Amino acid sequence: MEFITKTKTMLCLLFFAAMAYSQQYKKLTTLEKKLILVDTTQMMRVTQTKFHNDSIILKNVSKPINPKDKLTTVLANRMLKSVLDPSRRGVGIAAPQVGINRRMVLVQRFDKENKPFEVFINPEIVWKSELMQKGPEGDLSFDERGMIYRHYSVKVQYFNLKGEKISETLEGFTAVIFQHERDHLDGILLTDRQKEQENLKFKPSTSNSNLYLIEK
Repeated sequence: MEFITKTKTMLCLLFFAAMAYSQQYKKLTTLEKKLILVDTTQMMRVTQTKFHNDSIILKNVSKPINPKDKLTTVLANRMLKSVLDPSRRGVGIAAPQVGINRRMVLVQRFDKENKPFEVFINPEIVWKSELMQKGPEGDLSFDERGMIYRHYSVKVQYFNLKGEKISETLEGFTAVIFQHERDHLDGILLTDRQKEQENLKFKPSTSNSNLYLIEK
């Protein structure tokens, strides 16, 4: 009898845990589903700042997305087709750039063999290095380019498409791509970062001439 009671209690706890997990994500809207499913064999159109409605999407703060939703995988696959478009290939892309204000990005891993693209769902930066790196950045959603300072190293947490929570540290160019795409999820463009950094002063690091520190 005691075993049965404990088993029922455990099942109840697992049920409520599953309910809590599913309720933290708002379901995809009808419009979002339509955009994702309109033709799953093709890339998705990349939003452009020169168009008013696209600009609104790009400047909005995105909402979390359920890693275990089957449409999340479909979205990821179509985003990959978009970033690999031979007419304008990129090294990263965020869901708002295909018209979906959800917190998911794809980043090319230049720190791994064969430089694969990986999916980061609901990504967060939990630590940033004081060391900064400076480099040119572009964007699939507009033609402007700019020299931007990014943290050389960042510790990140995110979910993969299996719903597993992952924590790791990114460095160098991969960290730059991640920070750029992560900004998109908060409606921040590289032009916003460029303007923000106009009022900051950077000094070369004594350890490496290619790295910088913010002057305080």
